[in-house]
Amino acid sequence: MKKLFAMMLALVMVLAAVPVLGATEDPITEGDISKSKKATELVNDETTITLSLPAEKEEQNTDIVFVLDKSTSTTIETKALEMLAAIKDACNGTNASVKVGIVIFNKVANIANDGCFFDLATQYTEIENAIKEKISSGTNTHAGLLAGKQMLDADTSVSADRKFMIFVSDGITYQFCRDNDYTKAYTRSFDGGLHEDKVNQCGTLSELNIQYKLTEENPIPMGNITDWVTNISGRIGTENDNQEWDYEYTGKAPDETNKLLKDKQNVSNVEKALYLTKGAYQAAQDAGYNVYAVKATTETEEISYIWGNAFMEHLAGGKTISMEDIKNNIMFILRKGTTIVDVMGVDFDFVNDPAKIKVKFAGDELETVNAGNNRYEFKDKNEKVLFSLTYNGEDDKFEWKIEGEDIVVSTFQRVEIIYNAKLVNKSAVPGTYSLPTNKEAYVMKDDANDLFEVPYVNYAVSVEPDPWYPPYNPTPVQPVQPVQPAPLPPQTGDMPLWYAVAQFLGLVK
Repeated sequence: MKKLFAMMLALVMVLAAVPVLGATEDPITEGDISKSKKATELVNDETTITLSLPAEKEEQNTDIVFVLDKSTSTTIETKALEMLAAIKDACNGTNASVKVGIVIFNKVANIANDGCFFDLATQYTEIENAIKEKISSGTNTHAGLLAGKQMLDADTSVSADRKFMIFVSDGITYQFCRDNDYTKAYTRSFDGGLHEDKVNQCGTLSELNIQYKLTEENPIPMGNITDWVTNISGRIGTENDNQEWDYEYTGKAPDETNKLLKDKQNVSNVEKALYLTKGAYQAAQDAGYNVYAVKATTETEEISYIWGNAFMEHLAGGKTISMEDIKNNIMFILRKGTTIVDVMGVDFDFVNDPAKIKVKFAGDELETVNAGNNRYEFKDKNEKVLFSLTYNGEDDKFEWKIEGEDIVVSTFQRVEIIYNAKLVNKSAVPGTYSLPTNKEAYVMKDDANDLFEVPYVNYAVSVEPDPWYPPYNPTPVQPVQPVQPAPLPPQTGDMPLWYAVAQFLGLVK
């Protein structure tokens, strides 16, 4: 039986449930859903619980940095701008701030707006112009990622989990940087004698042709991108890799012949560029940033180098990432049909009182309407039903759903579900207790339920004196003042005559 009441100690103990403190809030982001759950201190054995999507304390300020290959297709640029337009619209009327950085790389990284962020709310046109800018000469993915990460690193006003870097490229690269300086391009070059035409390839993309004979049937070295990248990593830092072979890119062979690579097993310019690109990409991920690798061309467009696109998929963990996917992650999209389930535990009951069940959306408290059969609907000012909550008394749980067709819960439009739970399983034993407010709460998902943290509330049980057996507390006895003894009368022979007569008459003793 759920409601268990502890036996009171016979005539000695009196229960005193004293609230100590409310539970702390612990936002989590498992499954890419930001959320939090908190509980207040007990008042008359009730706590007010708030579920927030996204997490209540999560900052609404956001940084988005695009790292764009000079070869980015017009189609991808258009989709990027559409994504930004949707985010801009979602921010209207909120306190959210979204800043956008634009890095376009050729042989070096070029940061728009003099290296500063754009304000999405007021500078959309400038952002559009920066994204559409065309440059040429070289391809240095390493430089682009270095510049993008440095922009995000420099903005300490935004938390890492609200920083996004979108790397758009065809994956083709043959230049790299040194000492994190994205303004200089370096390369490597094989000895021309290794080329079938005995011609030096001058540190360009063609250096790869000396190492590998790529064909339509075999477009990726080692047969697949994973094996190739692993092989490159295994040769880095060995006799097949030497920083002395690096030279600043000029479009020519190095001036010093000792810089020429003599063995096809040596790490080439393309291979070092890929290795450093992956390292920079992972460094941004390790910093806690949201990093995405997006192919610069669409599926219908001609792909010049299969290995480049395969490398972008490798960075993305084998996934094909779209601007729509990224937009949903940035905006934290939840649409109609999203369901949250909250199951009470053994210590608390759901307070099924419409006056104590509320929903706030985008800062506004909605009207709570009792629709009957333990179902509540939450309406906006236009009497439109946006959300619903249905309570199952038998299982002591409720389901909350998004009902509106065009309702989007996002980072910039938070929803809060507020209700009360009553403490029903008190202890009579003196002490301080910390109890979970519920068994579990989660967002229902196809792959796995996304759990909220379970908040705890504390209460104390103390002992009071039993009125039937008051403690022994006698009235203190006042100390008796000692009586000073009367002086002894003198002997008869010593007393005067008047005293002897008075004594004879009984007037003195």
